[in-house]
Amino acid sequence: MSNRKLYTSLVILILFVTIFFLKQNFLGELYQDEHHYLPTAVFFSKEPIPSLDLLKSYNELNTPVPFILGGWVVNIFGENIQCLRLLTYAVSLILLMTFVWASPDHSKRLFLCLAGLMIFPNYYLCSVYYYTDIFAMLGVLAGTVAYLRKAHWWGMLFFIAAVSSRQYMLAFPAAIVAYEFLELLKINLNVRRFFSGLFKDLSWLPYALAVLSIAPWVLLWNGPAPAAVMANQYYDSDKLIQYNFGYVIYSSACLAVYYVIPEILITGKLKYFINYPKNHPGFFFTFLILIIGLITFFPAKQAYNPYFTWPYLGYVDQLLMTIGITGFLKQIVFGFLMLITFMRFISPKFGLAGCVVIINILLLGKAQLSWDKYSLPMIMVLWFLAMFDYHWLFAASDSKDEELLHNHNPVRG
Repeated sequence: MSNRKLYTSLVILILFVTIFFLKQNFLGELYQDEHHYLPTAVFFSKEPIPSLDLLKSYNELNTPVPFILGGWVVNIFGENIQCLRLLTYAVSLILLMTFVWASPDHSKRLFLCLAGLMIFPNYYLCSVYYYTDIFAMLGVLAGTVAYLRKAHWWGMLFFIAAVSSRQYMLAFPAAIVAYEFLELLKINLNVRRFFSGLFKDLSWLPYALAVLSIAPWVLLWNGPAPAAVMANQYYDSDKLIQYNFGYVIYSSACLAVYYVIPEILITGKLKYFINYPKNHPGFFFTFLILIIGLITFFPAKQAYNPYFTWPYLGYVDQLLMTIGITGFLKQIVFGFLMLITFMRFISPKFGLAGCVVIINILLLGKAQLSWDKYSLPMIMVLWFLAMFDYHWLFAASDSKDEELLHNHNPVRG
């Protein structure tokens, strides 16, 4: 048993107990989305095993696992927001314990990567209130751990649970499928050999099935969510066929602020970015042309309608506007942040982390609105994978990890 992991777990437990008392035992007034999440949990409490009619008619955009679990809690303890918050808090604690105990035994990066996750502004808010994000994130993290340990069918089940908590979690099993295909292409450039290898090693199949687990929900609702709530939130059929490149820009900028820049400060690898245009000129100038086109013709702007009236894209956008960076200057800042994100994750050493980033930010272009917390599951996975990436973080410090991972490093890039 790792003493460091044990001590870290005890510190987290003490922190959680302290926050519980500082938050008045979670007895405060309903907070934002809790105003409609609580009634939804009560709605699900009427049927512990929900019927198809209930699943078709509940008033939320998210897939229902967090509300089914909330309904069970309401069934046992009554209509009590404190108990629902405790449920979310317990799931958050399990998530952090998974992060700690599934980390490499000899990695010296545990505390930094754990801090990177916990200081994300929305992590705290999604943990102390009855929000659905933590449920989906636990499924994603457990699925990622299962993949790294080659427990692929368990990985499938965890990712299906994640997709059944938040639809866009399908990005993570999709990233694994993409990574497995890319690795096979590197070995077998011949099309016939590629397909032969594809069916020789079916480790990608459970994750493909996890991606397809979204299909029953879409068939049930005849769309990505129950039609009534989509109409109430102004997410109508016209918007389903639209793609918002501005959200892709902003999600890339968020990734730079919450992950890439902190990683640069931790590792001191600024030289990598300085040398990138010389080392990878084709990638660099392609990114530059693409980003100039995006910020010029598809600037990042928030959805604004009678349901959603907050004018900012998220906290990063709010910060820039507060200090007077607005208009096209703000789009240039977003573009620069997008550029360093692309430079960090796209190179000839493109790996699983790169697949996670590309598929997530592309999928967020189909989001209902833009928001920093939509990048939180992606950033959680990146901090977790960073503990296994001998190539990028602290390359000379963890010789035992490097020896274990040198022959097969699924997270590089």
